[in-house]
Amino acid sequence: MGQTTSHALGAQTIEHGDAGRPAIVTGSPPLLSITGLTVVLADRPETRLLEAIQFDLRKSEFFALVGESGSGKSVLCSTIMGLASSELRCLGDIQFEGRPLADVDRRLRAMIYQQPSLYLNPVRAIGFQLRETVQIAGGLSKREASERAADLLCDVGIDDPKETMRKYPHEMSGGMNQRVMIAMALAMKPKLLIADEPTSALDVTTQKQILDLLERLRSDMAILFVTHDLGVAVQRSDRIGVLYAGQLVEIGHADLVARTPLHPYTRALFSAVPPLSGHRRRLHSSAGSLPEPTQRQAGCHFASRCSRTLDLCQHMRPGMQGIPQQLVACHNLEP
Repeated sequence: MGQTTSHALGAQTIEHGDAGRPAIVTGSPPLLSITGLTVVLADRPETRLLEAIQFDLRKSEFFALVGESGSGKSVLCSTIMGLASSELRCLGDIQFEGRPLADVDRRLRAMIYQQPSLYLNPVRAIGFQLRETVQIAGGLSKREASERAADLLCDVGIDDPKETMRKYPHEMSGGMNQRVMIAMALAMKPKLLIADEPTSALDVTTQKQILDLLERLRSDMAILFVTHDLGVAVQRSDRIGVLYAGQLVEIGHADLVARTPLHPYTRALFSAVPPLSGHRRRLHSSAGSLPEPTQRQAGCHFASRCSRTLDLCQHMRPGMQGIPQQLVACHNLEP
């Protein structure tokens, strides 16, 4: 990730990232604001899938959310989309452009899923599915919707949109189907695009093409990008949020989190992957495993796997502390 620079403009701060990336006005009102979000099982309120999640997201920001499988990333995405299961109860507050999420048109946020084959209808042509989405979003005629669908396929890098619209999902590669999913998301003209591990099943070349595509789209929206790939998170995002067992344990500028991770879990994540610099070093992994939601203790959920735990860690959840560019939830920070 390139270096960022910033300067003050009244009460706002404008950060300039790599060449070609849009500026993010960090002092402007957030597009998405999450405060104290806790998600519990409706019939077992003591079982918390998410606990006191809090962060903001601004227009043109590329925010990467990382963490082990089972940390709650998909639950968080579904909750933001308003698609949380009826078995779940959501506490806390989510604001979208300063309004309660329930009062905001759902079409202003869209989601790209990890496996497009599970969400594309196998017995309907791509053109039918995309045209239907366009008509729902814009109330266009069938002809107008077809033209709009072809334009969207061009926008996501498909060279022969008319031929593609005649195909069925099984006739195309995973990368092509993922592009169709992105086109469907763009049909809604969203202000927030959630991408839930959209490149994990793709080869490296196709993965880069999809990431480049998202990079081009971000000037008109905010992107919440869920990934297991720390390299992608560091190289592509403005900020990284680290989720562990339903708790947001660290959040900060991508280069700071990568260079000086503060939370023991964040350090463990980066210690378990080869360094981006290519220098050889021993890789490490944390002992133990992610606790199940029914087995999580009252305090820091990483305490059972941490080598620097205090008595306080066992029964009191740490609050966020640090500088605005890098916040961490830990009772025993290293100097």
